Amino acid sequence: MVDPSGVSTLDELSGLLRDLRRRQARRVRSSPLTFGELAARTGWPHAAIGAYFDGHTLPPAERLDALLRLLGASPAECFAFASARTRIESLSDHRAQLPFVAHPRRLPPAPPGFAGRAGAVARLDTLLPGARAVFIGGPAGVGKTALAVHYGHRVADRFPGGAVFLDLRGSGTPLSAAEALRILLDALGMAPADLPLGVAARTGLFRTLTARRGVLLVLDDAADAAQVRPLLPAAGDSVALVTGRLTDGAASVALDAAVPIDGSVSVDGSAFVAPGRVVPADGSAFVAPGRVVPADGSAFVAPGRVVSADGSAAVVLGPIDRTEARAMLAARMGAERVAAEPEAVDHIITACGRSPMALAVVSARVALHPDLRLSTVADALGEATAFSWSYDLLTPAARHLFRGFGAHPAQDLSTIDAGVILAGKSTVDSLTELARAQLITEVRPGRYAMHALLREHAAARTPDAEREALEDRIVEHGSSFAVLGLAMRRRRYRDAWRIADAVDNHLDATGRWDDRIAAQEIAIRAAEHLGAPALLARAQRAQSAAYLRTGQHEAALRRLREAADCFHAQGDPAAAAHCRQDLAALLESMARFAEAIVHDELALALFRRAGDHHGQATAHAAAAWHYAQAGRAAEAVAHGEAALALHRELDDPHEVAAALAHLGRVHAALGERERSLERLRAALDRYTELGDRLDEADTATRLGDALDGAPAIGLWRRAHAIYERLGHPAAATVAARLGI
Repeated sequence: MVDPSGVSTLDELSGLLRDLRRRQARRVRSSPLTFGELAARTGWPHAAIGAYFDGHTLPPAERLDALLRLLGASPAECFAFASARTRIESLSDHRAQLPFVAHPRRLPPAPPGFAGRAGAVARLDTLLPGARAVFIGGPAGVGKTALAVHYGHRVADRFPGGAVFLDLRGSGTPLSAAEALRILLDALGMAPADLPLGVAARTGLFRTLTARRGVLLVLDDAADAAQVRPLLPAAGDSVALVTGRLTDGAASVALDAAVPIDGSVSVDGSAFVAPGRVVPADGSAFVAPGRVVPADGSAFVAPGRVVSADGSAAVVLGPIDRTEARAMLAARMGAERVAAEPEAVDHIITACGRSPMALAVVSARVALHPDLRLSTVADALGEATAFSWSYDLLTPAARHLFRGFGAHPAQDLSTIDAGVILAGKSTVDSLTELARAQLITEVRPGRYAMHALLREHAAARTPDAEREALEDRIVEHGSSFAVLGLAMRRRRYRDAWRIADAVDNHLDATGRWDDRIAAQEIAIRAAEHLGAPALLARAQRAQSAAYLRTGQHEAALRRLREAADCFHAQGDPAAAAHCRQDLAALLESMARFAEAIVHDELALALFRRAGDHHGQATAHAAAAWHYAQAGRAAEAVAHGEAALALHRELDDPHEVAAALAHLGRVHAALGERERSLERLRAALDRYTELGDRLDEADTATRLGDALDGAPAIGLWRRAHAIYERLGHPAAATVAARLGI
């Protein structure tokens, strides 16, 4: 047994992985699996696998488990390796070996004309050092995001690891913790292919990375505590500013579920209102749900805030006071203008309810019209809300686009999306008009978002018939994941299937595998509604691949079997054969070779029926390996020779070389050393003639592993020289064989 019980470093773990790789080769009487072969079996990047074996990167838990199974580890060894991995991840000496951490500066532009909130900024200055998270709470439109972004720009230079803003979409369809972690890890330099599977594993990696270097996180519009907890940084120099509406769930983020907040902190900090109780500011008592806990250090109430034992804290915002409101209007409309009509300014502040968002909308509109008297604005606001007044002043096209934002399911819209809503008319002008009126915000170049409050107002302004027409138009021209749910609600099933198919590659490439599963589930339901078996089978096969990405092997097997049966029933033997091949490969990764053989033979029969000679060759090659693993020598060699013969008939020199190399592995697995060497030498000659340097190096390495002494050293040197020229990570592995 390979025993990792005493392992405490990444170098030691990677050394034992290499031992397992060599042991597996001895067991099957072959050379060790190459990184390319492991990449082909797992779907992971070649470079990532090399980094795991060379000790540069700690494999995610799910990948380590998959590697161990491919290398023939016993259940006891798998458990011991998992424990060692957890131990290494928790040790500080591993942190320096983690993947490169980027230094992102991904904050939205600082709010223009930000004024007031001096008390809140001062409280944040007091809370931030040493806090793990600071919750900025308050009702909708109170300026939580503006304060968080303003403060983020103010302190970003204190965080050497960068600053990242993430919209958690709590006011709409909340972002899942898995997707939020994917975005954050991407910002910190993680490639999608290297993302661990599952929320727990991603949270562990995220906290390890944020513990290395101080990162400022601005987590905007939290839905509740459960959404945010996996996104909080580890103890250290990283801090999360979390905003959310003042609800029990969202506010408990600040206290790590200790105290739901349904009140507010008084202006002078004399008391904190909690459910049914008022807590004195001297910290003499602490209110938790249904009980009072003496202040024994586990939590305390300080002026203007509540701090929990884990170092998180809350800053609760209400409407800004009149002095702050005047300062805000002066910064946005001009001090002279505000000073000239003080009574009108007071009326505007009252009409806006001292809401920063309403004041921003009004001041933006006024700033566009230098000759507009503030008294006229004040009179108009006496009969309408700030949003209604600004909306009524829009051009017809901009009004239509405003309503379209309310109907669209995406969190932010592109100029193309806006063109769909407007049927291409006045798109740029209308977007510019809405942005200048502060009714939308350009969150990044070419993409625009609308605040949840304004979306609600837009929805209320949209007649039912117009909304239905807008939704149908959005679906008809849609090509994004966000539109899928709307397509199903509108019973636009063919559009739903089309969109799911269109986004599949993008979701896979960006690591959004849970979304990919969800998209293909919609495609499956849409195909069932349409009664379209061909579309159904394609969606089932795509979802199987997504399940495999997330390590859900049984679900992947189930969907693949359904797809194969569906393709077969509709008379598409070639497609059914490819599904059978996928099933065989998946079962091989699970070391279920007898079952894999069944699907190899079914694939072969189907390819014959379809007249697909290349498919027959690949099915023969797969069957050869699986029969060899099952110890059935005669069938293994027969299938290997059949694959070679077919590739020769097809006159494909690369495939002939690959078939020779594959036969070399099959003979080695069967203990037929001389036949293996003969085939490997032939493959090496072919690759050399073809100028295929990477496969030449891989085959030279494998052939060297099967030999001893000077011949082996010569082949390893040849492989090492090629890998070095190519800048390939396998160079380090071969160098270890050479002792250099």
